[in-house]
Amino acid sequence: MSGTAHSAVEHGHEHDHGNRLYFLTWLWLLLITVLEVGVVLVHMPRAILVAVLLLMTVLKSGLIVANFMHLRFEKLNMIYIILTPMIFALIMWYGVALDY
Repeated sequence: MSGTAHSAVEHGHEHDHGNRLYFLTWLWLLLITVLEVGVVLVHMPRAILVAVLLLMTVLKSGLIVANFMHLRFEKLNMIYIILTPMIFALIMWYGVALDY
């Protein structure tokens, strides 16, 4: 096998693996979304409902950042991207909670 043919075969296998990874990511995102809808339909205390929905949202954002933004090998950047909005949300929640 020539060098170009060999590299094309290797590239094809990498591409197939990438498609499988994207398919599995979309499947997990769909599954988590269905679970979110199911959790909303089950009547539970509001605090637990909000906590479960926030957890699922963090899971979905982690999947998106890791696979679609290609940051799964850059752990520190991935942590910053996920934690920064959470910190801002807590600050905003604290500011609104003082009004009550």
